[in-house]
Amino acid sequence: MPANVAALPEEHRSYLLGRLPGQRTRRRRAMVVYVCAADSQDCCAEKGALHCGVAARLRVRARKRGWRVHVADLHWRSPLEQQRDHRFPVLCIAELARQTELGAVVPVLFLNANLGTPLLPHTLEFADFEAALEAAEDENDKTLLNKWYSLDLSTRPPCYRLVRGAPARWRREMARALSVLVRTLPQEACDAYLTTVLEQEVQHTVLMSSETARRCVWVCRAVCPDPPDADADHHRELQRRLANLQKDLKLHLSERNIIRGSVRGRAGAGGGAGAADEEYAAGVRAALSERLDALFDALVADSDTPAGYCGIPTSLFDEVSEHLSFCQKVTQCTSNREITLNELKTYVRGESSVPLALLGGAGCGKATLLARAATLAPSVLPDVALILRFVGLTPQSSSSHQLLKSIVDQLHVLHSGTVYRGRNEATTLSSALARLLEALGRTRPVLLCIAGADALRGARWLPSRLPDNVKMIVTVTEEKDEPSSSAIMAVLSSEDGPKVVRAPPVGPEEAKAVLTACAATYSKTGAASPPETAMKAVQKCTLPLYAKILAWQISLSAETFTEQSEPETTPELVICEDLEGQLEQILVTTEGALGADRVRACLSLLTASRRGLDDTEILDLLAHDELFRSEETYLPWAPGALLWPQLCALLAPWLRGDARGGARWRDAALAAAAAERYAAAERAARGTLVDYFEGKWYIENDPKMSGRLLSQENKFSDEWYNTRKFDELPFQHYHLLKEDPEAFANKPYFTKLDWIHDKLAATDCGHFLEDIALVHIDPLPEHLEILKEVFETHSYALDYDHRQFYGLLRTTLERKQRDGIDFDTDIVQNWMKEVWEPPVPTFYPANEDFWKVVESKEKRDLSMVEGFDNKSYDLIVRFDTRGKFVATVSTEREEICVWDVTRCKLVRKIVGVTHPINLVPIDEYKCVVLCRRELRVYDLDQGKYLVALKGVMNQKMPYYGLHDPKHLVALSRNRMYVNLMNIETGDCVTTFKAGEDRFLNSLLVSGDGRILVCGDETQKPFPLLVWSLTSRKLLYDLRIPHHDFITSKAAITYEGSYVCVVSRELDEPSPNFIVVYDLQSGTLFKKWKPGCDTVALAISSVDGCVVSGLADTRILVWDLVTGNCRLSLRGHVSAPGLLRLSRAGGVLLSADRAGRDLSVRLWDLHAGKLIAVYTPPERITSCEVLLGGSVLALALENYKDILCVKLYGPTVESVKNGKECEFDETGYGHPEHEGKTFDVRGMECT
Repeated sequence: MPANVAALPEEHRSYLLGRLPGQRTRRRRAMVVYVCAADSQDCCAEKGALHCGVAARLRVRARKRGWRVHVADLHWRSPLEQQRDHRFPVLCIAELARQTELGAVVPVLFLNANLGTPLLPHTLEFADFEAALEAAEDENDKTLLNKWYSLDLSTRPPCYRLVRGAPARWRREMARALSVLVRTLPQEACDAYLTTVLEQEVQHTVLMSSETARRCVWVCRAVCPDPPDADADHHRELQRRLANLQKDLKLHLSERNIIRGSVRGRAGAGGGAGAADEEYAAGVRAALSERLDALFDALVADSDTPAGYCGIPTSLFDEVSEHLSFCQKVTQCTSNREITLNELKTYVRGESSVPLALLGGAGCGKATLLARAATLAPSVLPDVALILRFVGLTPQSSSSHQLLKSIVDQLHVLHSGTVYRGRNEATTLSSALARLLEALGRTRPVLLCIAGADALRGARWLPSRLPDNVKMIVTVTEEKDEPSSSAIMAVLSSEDGPKVVRAPPVGPEEAKAVLTACAATYSKTGAASPPETAMKAVQKCTLPLYAKILAWQISLSAETFTEQSEPETTPELVICEDLEGQLEQILVTTEGALGADRVRACLSLLTASRRGLDDTEILDLLAHDELFRSEETYLPWAPGALLWPQLCALLAPWLRGDARGGARWRDAALAAAAAERYAAAERAARGTLVDYFEGKWYIENDPKMSGRLLSQENKFSDEWYNTRKFDELPFQHYHLLKEDPEAFANKPYFTKLDWIHDKLAATDCGHFLEDIALVHIDPLPEHLEILKEVFETHSYALDYDHRQFYGLLRTTLERKQRDGIDFDTDIVQNWMKEVWEPPVPTFYPANEDFWKVVESKEKRDLSMVEGFDNKSYDLIVRFDTRGKFVATVSTEREEICVWDVTRCKLVRKIVGVTHPINLVPIDEYKCVVLCRRELRVYDLDQGKYLVALKGVMNQKMPYYGLHDPKHLVALSRNRMYVNLMNIETGDCVTTFKAGEDRFLNSLLVSGDGRILVCGDETQKPFPLLVWSLTSRKLLYDLRIPHHDFITSKAAITYEGSYVCVVSRELDEPSPNFIVVYDLQSGTLFKKWKPGCDTVALAISSVDGCVVSGLADTRILVWDLVTGNCRLSLRGHVSAPGLLRLSRAGGVLLSADRAGRDLSVRLWDLHAGKLIAVYTPPERITSCEVLLGGSVLALALENYKDILCVKLYGPTVESVKNGKECEFDETGYGHPEHEGKTFDVRGMECT
């Protein structure tokens, strides 16, 4: 296993190997405000403030952080809510459970002095009902109870169940029945049975989860007490329950989350006109805003994840974990198929070199079998690497190309520790797959499992023969008239294979068991046993999916989540002979329950969407439809806010929520049935989606859509883009323009560079290649061919960071020009002008011949021959007095060079330097070079050796630093003292010694040469010794009891005022931390504990800050004045172990010293933003920031020169100021030496 994979946290390493995670809640970037209301009519003003003010503003704010905010509110005084039976609370609890899966639930509770509508219990235990009957003294009371409750002997134990009655009688007699139960049931039973909807919601949020309780906000208004009810017993019972609930809330809720208010002069008023009401609403709006903002900020901070771990992007872990979690769910609903499972286990253990195809009809349980086989694989082969994918589950598994890339990435990480960096094109990826399977198979068993392979039309990359130690199982739907299944079988065919296993038909008894089990699971209220007709039906069609549909239909007989009709009717159980007919019955039954027009409107939108729709999008879309509007509710669009949860509750077994919370069809066969049934509404649905994502309704600003209008700009903030818009619009226009592919190919999605850049920022290259694949023109138009080449060739760099798009497009266009290709279209000619002056800061290589390196790298990647990498330069050193020149050291070639980075030109070369390791400039021409264990002084302008300093350095710690132009300090050979050396004569001037038994392990000199700091590894506690080089005295001996200093990670300000160093506790395994000492007083100034290990430090006097690179990939900027964390910078996928500040300040260069993250990043420390990114084709061995960040000097493997990368695009103030401060026009030294090579071999002896 690669070292960086072995270093991953256990959870992430398990994902890569395909180990199923333990049950855990997935952290989604969604906040769900769940409204709990005792009386929706009593809180109209408060709910209006929430929906139209607070939530609308919070949604906008959340998008800027990459989050989604949804308000789930079912309390609209609907007929369903008013009928006072179990259906509404069951719907509320079902919706609450669904939202808990989709995001972090924040309950907002509107509770004043009214507990809401009391409900008759749906069931009563046998003993409790009998006791109530016995306690009832009046015969009329007994008659009433017997009338509304009947004994249900089908349940175990038997219970009394509420009779379904006509609404008219129901409302008339309900209050009497409730009153009887209040009088006859003991208090404990009343607490258990006689609950309101609000009490049940509080029970399932605040009282069942301490985490949710911490987030709950309670809005309560001071009110006048209600006049006593005619039924005093009933009124007292409600007041007792209200007091208990309020007591519980005060106990569990944070005081700051309780919002108390009153309407001045009309304490009991809940609405109405007047200044007092307006003032009250404004107060509630402000208080709710403040609390929900704070809760949102806490959620964002808690779920902040790095861009990657140990060089592996987080997106890969998210993708793999999504499939593993789905596998876990699928295995929970499996039936007994041991014979087939044993066949699969035998194949996995065996020596077969061909794939195994698991064949079966739609709905027969193939995916379940595959999931169980995948779950059992680690027990069969303990060291197996399991690569598992369910086709269509995620965007990365929705197309053949995307799926292949995702699998190759996972294999590449397991093999080499990095994602695949080669050409993102099917043929190349297919070759890489074969090579990686073979390479990984040599180290451990590999099992590749793909469910639903027949959905991948043209997946020619599936291997027909497998390397040793590698197995592959794919599921294929066997249909007579389905060409895709036979196409997949043809791809898998070879002389020996594939091995075919047919999913066995489910027996009649097993089908009955599935029917009974699913009926019990789907019913929310304890439905009776399945009827005989259903039992007979599953004897004929034994498919598990068929049995599940029947079970679902049976559950609707007892539970519909809809208001009662007059007269009350039970949905008819329609049984079809085949699966296709029964699939359509799901849609027919749903239409019957909720209304055909409304269901058609919802499901046609869901079916037409590319990747499903989340709750917020659906409610926005329905709010614009007159079908979902009402003048009777406080907000006109309220009917949609109720109908969508009803629809989700009804279709719960057939819908699933994806990673972003979007509702999608769970089953491909049902998705196809819905598409066919709603085909007539398809075009209108697509037009509606286009209007919504283009922001047409936001511009229209219809008052009836208040609270549901959202702008649809491309970019929400510097880091977050409108992903959904970029994903849906090209797909919808493709379908709307199917007859005119030329018009589609010339849409802005493929011609406007700003759209293309923003789409890349929002998605990735794979998504854009999917869009290009929608253009059915052969050959592709010129502009699309160019885009296709950019995204295939530079996929790794663009997926790493979209800001490189303009630079890589320019690379591609210039390559085509070198090949003699003329651009014919205006589109491409306009692009040529734009890439030279890009609208975003862009790095572009200035070296004329660098394209040869790029093409050479591409050829090596294509040949897949692993060669040796050549390290040209070990070190780049800038001259602080001459901003545009750098010196380079090559140890192997024994040479030192000087370069002009503005011209990308070598100006001096000195060869024959004996094994140079390090270089410290004295001025712009002279430097001290560490040659093996000796310090030598060279004149770089004239190419001369000047003098060697006396003595030899310590082999492991050859540390030295400049005191002034004539002196340097160096750690002695025995590390017991520090020598002050004369640079001109080579003599030792004096020695600093702090005791006999000291062994110094570091040496740090301030930029002005006045202060020297050394660490001493022998003394305990570990000391930092601070000397004044001017007075040549020990100033301070700094220590922290029970701590060590990690002096390899330390930095000092230019004038020596502050030193920062990483420290760790000796007796605790906690992460290391940063300490800062004030060297003017010798006191500890600050101690910073970022919560994970610090891997690099830099300190800037100009900017007054300390910069720390952390193991979790963050870069933190700490203020040297206040001591606070000023900035948190994210973007690296591996720990940024190399930090370089520009000489003029304000700009930071960061990179991964280990090379797991290939890229360099340039940051603006004043604005706290990323300026630009550059991903070179080869690994960086050294780098430097010059001229304020306008030029980077990079030393790359396999490149003979220094790469000078220049910044193009709009002016960045920090870079501009730095360049003006550092730039000069004069040349380097004597003009006659320009470009000369000097040989200094033998000069040391003269």
